[in-house]
Amino acid sequence: MRFRTSGRSFSLNILAYKWLYAPAGAGPTTAAALLSYLSQTRPGLRPMVPAAARTQAGFLRYMEALWPYVTPGARGLDKPESLVLGCRSFALSRGCRLQGQVLEIPAQREARPSLDQCRQFVAQCLDQDCPVAFLNFSHGALKNLDSWHWVPLTAMTEGESVLLCTILDEGEARVIDLALWWETSSLGGALAMVSPIDNV
Repeated sequence: MRFRTSGRSFSLNILAYKWLYAPAGAGPTTAAALLSYLSQTRPGLRPMVPAAARTQAGFLRYMEALWPYVTPGARGLDKPESLVLGCRSFALSRGCRLQGQVLEIPAQREARPSLDQCRQFVAQCLDQDCPVAFLNFSHGALKNLDSWHWVPLTAMTEGESVLLCTILDEGEARVIDLALWWETSSLGGALAMVSPIDNV
């Protein structure tokens, strides 16, 4: 089974990773990509991100406006609730209303949600055409994912004992195995999403 966002705007948002990727900047960049996607796929959310943000210079101005709402601390943007609250507050400042959901994946294996709960969370978000913000504190056995890092997750394909997900990182789409990450990450992380409150 395959789930994915409609993909209409992420090609432009990948530019953000090439020219703004910096230490502690992955959380705000992920937030910017998610909000930009929502604004381009829901007419009622268009005031959230101006059309001018579809250019590199315009996207930079948009990210600078968003930064105060999702400013990283000394350890980056290390709380998924901070990303969700920042996105919701920014949207409200532009006359748009969002809701958020977070699925925390603690470091302690016995406290983690099941892999099926993670799969269901991602599938629910993508089925609503909402990309997922993935916070990863430890990449575990994954070689193509940095630790202590946020990335947008835009597609998922289930297979025999794998959960392949497409993420956007450093200007390119990559495929990671979320099941392998869940099994081998020593510090855990979180999955988060924002979506419109109203049917817009």
